[in-house]
Amino acid sequence: MSDDRTPLLPNNSTPLERAAAEALAEIQRVPVPLHTLWNPWECPVPLLPYLAWAFSVDRWDPAWTEAAKREVIATSFYVHKKKGTISALRRVVEPLGYLLEVIEWWEATPEGTPGTFALKIGVLDKGITQEMYLELERLIDDAKPCSRHITGLDLAGETFGKFYAGMATYDGDVTAVMPYIPGDLISTGIVHLGIATDSNDSATVYPL
Repeated sequence: MSDDRTPLLPNNSTPLERAAAEALAEIQRVPVPLHTLWNPWECPVPLLPYLAWAFSVDRWDPAWTEAAKREVIATSFYVHKKKGTISALRRVVEPLGYLLEVIEWWEATPEGTPGTFALKIGVLDKGITQEMYLELERLIDDAKPCSRHITGLDLAGETFGKFYAGMATYDGDVTAVMPYIPGDLISTGIVHLGIATDSNDSATVYPL
């Protein structure tokens, strides 16, 4: 044991006890970053399952992505505080990379049974497996109000990408220039005809 510490073991301690005390005394030199270990965004990945247990995460799947695991842990307190609300439903579904739309009974067409609601989950372009679908059912059942009943759970697939559209137009006139050839001119109209006569006699009288 180092000189700066006084051993607390009795003089009749065995060599094994003294060696164990020496080894365990060095544990104080090991840094324990409690702030990091209790932070869902900074906790080492291998310790995330234990942090999820400490945060009372209802559902946990080792196959989730690291981002999904951290998001689920980070929202656990909010979900427990808001359980039974639409906000809690969103918090358990959207961290897994899905979109959620809630259709209340009065918003349905035709109007549904009071106290019921339907869900539409947007799976984007990554799709969904049977296992994940069953997991979503369990998560939603944990977060929904106990007095409310789900009448439908629809999946809506969406895909995003770039779409290029182009258009071109071609327009023109064809003009033919021919030598000038005069044609027959025809004029129509009304012609008024008139005639006049002038007759007179000239008589000369001579002396007898």
